[in-house]
Amino acid sequence: MRTNKILPRLTAAALCLVLLLGLSAAAAETTEGLLKEFRLRHGSRESRRIAVTMDDVFETEWVWKSVELCRQYGIRMTFFPIGINLKEEDRENWLDVLDAGCEIGSHSYNHLKFQDIPGYVALNRLGRFQETLDRTLGTHYPVRWFRPPFGAISGKGGNAAVTYTAITRFGYDHILLWDVSETDPDKAAGKVRNGSILLYHARKKDYECLVKLIPVLLEAGYEPVTVSELFEMEQPAPGGEMFVYDINEYRENQ
Repeated sequence: MRTNKILPRLTAAALCLVLLLGLSAAAAETTEGLLKEFRLRHGSRESRRIAVTMDDVFETEWVWKSVELCRQYGIRMTFFPIGINLKEEDRENWLDVLDAGCEIGSHSYNHLKFQDIPGYVALNRLGRFQETLDRTLGTHYPVRWFRPPFGAISGKGGNAAVTYTAITRFGYDHILLWDVSETDPDKAAGKVRNGSILLYHARKKDYECLVKLIPVLLEAGYEPVTVSELFEMEQPAPGGEMFVYDINEYRENQ
């Protein structure tokens, strides 16, 4: 009588598959748990402090005008340029951004997605941004905050483990997102809450929104501060040896 050896093999294979899926699910759950703490969308809901942020900086004139707005109202903002938009000829303007009490964060070297990329690619984009910023300022500026392009590090499969590891390995404790993104000043004012992080971009429409929105927010008792101040941290201080990116320091097999 012949015995059926295929069924036991299939059963064993099925068991292995279940175990692997279980481990993958557990790993994904662990990563997602870390990501919940890793992503910051707002500050304390008990504080009237809020953070107005401006991304990309394809049109630098709106950054310089926003800094004038900050001085006019005695407030501070945080700017997240991409590295390719940082130019040494704009040094005095960027130093003026810092002189006004504002902060600079990283929006990566270019505006490419951070989803489903190898760790060394993520590290390269982060490193090249810091190197370019230091060269632009003429001094080292220890960037504290990173906002990924499009606000995402998870791909279609939802796997952000590789990117998460690369970002933390570079030295960032969090990625910064937002809870208000609205260029209609009336609608924006209605969405702002204690601790809100507002997202804008360096373009005319966004600047004109801020011109109308900021007085309204101040009258409502909100205090626009930098992202570091929102999370009760000291402002990054320029100075020291300029950063030079060396990919060999971040090789994944080290």
